[in-house]
Amino acid sequence: MLPLTTGYEPAAIEARIQAYEDLGIHRTGWPADDATSKWLVEELAEAGVNAESERFSFPRVELRRAELRIGSDRIEGIPLYDAGFTKYGGIDGELCEDTDEEPFAKIVLATSVMRADPRWSGLEIGDRIEELTDQGAIGLILPSADRDGGIVLRNAHRIESPHGLPVLQIPRSVASTLQSQIMIRGEVDFEVDGERLRSNATNVIATIEGEDSALPAIGIVTPKSGWFTCAAERGGGIAAFLALAESLAANPPPRTVHLLASSGHELNFYGIRAYTRVHRERIADAEAWLHLGASIGAREEPRAIVASSDTELNELLRGALTSESLEPSESREPGPSLGGESVVVSELGTRYISFLGGHAYFHSPNDVVEQAVDAECVARWARAAREVVGGMLSLEGSAA
Repeated sequence: MLPLTTGYEPAAIEARIQAYEDLGIHRTGWPADDATSKWLVEELAEAGVNAESERFSFPRVELRRAELRIGSDRIEGIPLYDAGFTKYGGIDGELCEDTDEEPFAKIVLATSVMRADPRWSGLEIGDRIEELTDQGAIGLILPSADRDGGIVLRNAHRIESPHGLPVLQIPRSVASTLQSQIMIRGEVDFEVDGERLRSNATNVIATIEGEDSALPAIGIVTPKSGWFTCAAERGGGIAAFLALAESLAANPPPRTVHLLASSGHELNFYGIRAYTRVHRERIADAEAWLHLGASIGAREEPRAIVASSDTELNELLRGALTSESLEPSESREPGPSLGGESVVVSELGTRYISFLGGHAYFHSPNDVVEQAVDAECVARWARAAREVVGGMLSLEGSAA
């Protein structure tokens, strides 16, 4: 079994997650994302792991203005990163609800989002946007809120092939003002002024050589980017990732282990997709990968989900969870991955185990250590991940 290190202690975990939060907003390619890469390389070096930052190109959204104007009042928002832009100065249009049967030449307020209409959830939002585009809508407004009123942003699943319709995300608290405009058939000025540029971001990569180079490797991936400071969303996975690296460095593993802390998570897993273009064999030829995904050990309304590719790994996963008395909110049936970076692993036909989920402040600026992280719970999940990696190292993969 892999040795326990100080990285599994709740105090050390909380300190690391706080350090990650303190770096700032972690959107792909932003200063805090680059700073996170530097910090992770330093943390891994202290553990005895030689890591490096590896650059990749991605489509960066360069935003100049995103707002609604009603007379002299301005409502600021954040665009959907895989949607369109208006012309400079914006567009004027009548406001209507998304139940309007004739949205042609109108700006649509998606009030059904506030009624939890499933058509706005997950990947289905793309179909709804295309439907409104076909109906001639000229803009779309998406209200959202966490339980404290903070805006909740959506990932850009179509970052490489964005929708043409401009879409603005706003806090739900201002939706009532817009509904009043609808009642009087009022108009709004709608502006999403920006462009897409090619820019660079970085993944952090490392390889810990195993004692038997003929055995297929295993891999561990955790994403490091997201919309805001992402303390609970990303912090638990990063803390567990670093603890596992310490364990592996302290006791040379029987087989090689690849480590990846990937950027581009909110942009359709762009970082791990870039990694596969350069290091495809590290995933495709591996015995298995562990994905340390979202909201591991989150405090408020945690939705812990676990998944695996096959029965053998599911049994390994269940045993690891039982050892720490962990009961996930959902245990998916073994099969292809449905979420997170393990989707890319699964697409390459590689076996996987995945920890993922959500919590009350998921994708919100209120996702901070003070109100969203349970370090004791993160520690239990990290120790379960240690059991998983120990089991993966012992899998009876055939020699190359």
